[in-house]
Amino acid sequence: MAETCDSNNKVIREYHHDASFMSRCDIFTDVTEYQLCLAYAGESGKGNFEPKWDTDNVTPHLIEQFKLNCAASNLPVKVFVSIGGDDPFKVAAGGADDWVLNATTTLHHMINEYHIDGIDVNYTTILCNKKLFVNCFKDLIRGLREALCTTGFEASLAPDAATNEAFYLPLYRSIDTSWIGTVVFQCFVDFEPKDPNRSVEILVRQVEKIVEEYDYYDSKILLGYSAIKEDWNKVSPPLFFLALNRLVHSWPRVKGASVKVLSDTYAFIPPTWIPKLLSLAVSDPGKYP
Repeated sequence: MAETCDSNNKVIREYHHDASFMSRCDIFTDVTEYQLCLAYAGESGKGNFEPKWDTDNVTPHLIEQFKLNCAASNLPVKVFVSIGGDDPFKVAAGGADDWVLNATTTLHHMINEYHIDGIDVNYTTILCNKKLFVNCFKDLIRGLREALCTTGFEASLAPDAATNEAFYLPLYRSIDTSWIGTVVFQCFVDFEPKDPNRSVEILVRQVEKIVEEYDYYDSKILLGYSAIKEDWNKVSPPLFFLALNRLVHSWPRVKGASVKVLSDTYAFIPPTWIPKLLSLAVSDPGKYP
């Protein structure tokens, strides 16, 4: 199938749970969209989502001010609430309908309160079968779109190598794919190159397989990474940035990168480096040293 996305799009996403993101609108260059994911909203299996980010500092007023700051800097921005994170996805037997109802209600309220543009489905541990996962999130996304039809609601998915084929791809195929604006492939999760001397090529090939063989045709694909050192066991920062630069210039649907920052105070990469390196990696080939 022909690729349909605009190859000029360059998207950067970051996951934050504190107010570190407030500096971003003045740093990013050569980026067509910045996506902020509030990390995370969680629940205990019944669908009653609550914010787990720093609600003392990341307030609805702060999000509103951040959007105004981005507008003043001519940086297009979208804000998502990311659901899942380290929490496993589990639903009590026979409780799927109640889970969907509770999740739709609580997330609808959160989206309106925090001036949020959509949700990010970001579960790495899934303790249910494919059918239950697909039905719960298909109904949740549909319910939120219907409730927020006038606000331009958008969903995104964040699969990794272990969850993509079993859960996220079936979910994507089960719904109107125009509802899913972004797919973030979390490349740092369980990446194990068979040949350490060819790790860049192997990572690039793994992402190319996502682009070539899986039908995420209507969505922007981002390469997902982490600024937290514990996540670097398999993918080092140089490996990630080299692979990202190669991919965004070879595949029109690979639009940029996503980085789990959480907080600049304990991100192992110096905070000012993250946006600068990402901007450099997605910049035009002639600008890359």
